[in-house]
Amino acid sequence: MTSVQNEKLLDFLESLNITKNQVCEDELTSTVTYVVKACHVPPLQNPNVPYTASDFESVANNAEIQLSVILRILDRIYSAKKGGQKFSPVFTRNVVVSCFLVACEYIDENWEWGSKKTANTSESVMNKLCEVCNCRSVQTFLTHTSTDTAGRSSTENDMNAVEKEKEVFYLKYILQRLSEMLNKNNWKIYPALKMSYVWILHNIRREHVEEHLVYLLPPALFIVDDWEQQNKVLGLKCLHYILEITTGSELRWYGRAAVIYNALKPILHSREAEVLEVLYPAIIKVAVVLDSDPSNTGQLKNENIRDVILQQLLRDMRYEQNLALRCVYANELPRVLAAMGIFAIRWSQDLMDVCTDYIATYDGATASSRISILRALQVYVQECWPQVHIDASSMMQMVVRLLYDVTDEDSDYSPQTLHNVTQEAGILISFLHSAVPKTCQELCQGLGDIPVHPQCQLLLKKIFSPLMN
Repeated sequence: MTSVQNEKLLDFLESLNITKNQVCEDELTSTVTYVVKACHVPPLQNPNVPYTASDFESVANNAEIQLSVILRILDRIYSAKKGGQKFSPVFTRNVVVSCFLVACEYIDENWEWGSKKTANTSESVMNKLCEVCNCRSVQTFLTHTSTDTAGRSSTENDMNAVEKEKEVFYLKYILQRLSEMLNKNNWKIYPALKMSYVWILHNIRREHVEEHLVYLLPPALFIVDDWEQQNKVLGLKCLHYILEITTGSELRWYGRAAVIYNALKPILHSREAEVLEVLYPAIIKVAVVLDSDPSNTGQLKNENIRDVILQQLLRDMRYEQNLALRCVYANELPRVLAAMGIFAIRWSQDLMDVCTDYIATYDGATASSRISILRALQVYVQECWPQVHIDASSMMQMVVRLLYDVTDEDSDYSPQTLHNVTQEAGILISFLHSAVPKTCQELCQGLGDIPVHPQCQLLLKKIFSPLMN
């Protein structure tokens, strides 16, 4: 700001404090516009380079001043409104939308350009906006349920359609303004707008997300398409959140689910464990939505979208040597098998080969991958029990081999890890016994005569004793 502009602003703020008359809408509008523009986080000079806190060294100090000015203006508007002054809907909308969006940019002190002071002042700005709009909290402000002058929820009042429209329009205009500012071409230049979108998305009540998908879905899609791992993970988390709280019918409308799947499918080939950890929950969810399309009812398909995902996962698991990626794949296998249901039987041979390899391979002192494979086999038995007798022998051999390895005198497994492995192995054997009791009893004949070390023998008797009787 120039010295002349600062002087004019100070004079205006002083006049707000001393005047008892109605405030001028035009003067307030121009002042709010000016202050909000000065308060926005500046764009990045080079968006192709990952940003750090050093790129925003003086931003927080300037923002603290501007946010304090905004808070004083809103306080004066609230006082005038409380004193009986009526403001035009256009004026109120512009002030509310502008002030809310700029406050969103500083609401989290952990963002690179933020600080504790700016976060606290931003929260105060939002609370004051709630007072101006007769809302009880920021969440109600974002979810269309404002409060009338009597302190009752607007949904509890017998309001006509016009009155309701006046109460519920702010969120729509906030998202419209945000979508104008945050688009595919400039989102990397304005990281604060990206984080504002994420914050707003997670603070909208679930029941109100569907009606605003036209504004909420596109940013997640172009963020997930970025080359930076940090952005890709952030976009995947946003998409997963949207998928979790939106009905399948709404996602299939206008082909949205297909668009999301096409955006996620190439990421299956990623080599970053952090990316894959958030990818699989999202892509499985959208695959279930697409495969459950009512238009597919009565059609017998050789392969569905979940088959493609499971096939890719098993292929990646078979040839992977990186322990971090093997751990991620093993952790996600139970989720994919649960989504497949009984159709996982199509891949039983590949599944047994992969699981045998993972059970036999040492993966660290916590045996996390081995435990995840045991859980995957539990899911497989539960979902494919009509045909599980075919693979019962393979699974029981895996359990015996694993118990032998973890109880070996040279192993470095802690008592807690040994307990976890034994517990999961016992659950798997109990599921197998429930599904195919006669087959399990036949396979257990002579198991007690196997020459193994004493601790392994004790575990074998503990787990398999119900089958040997």
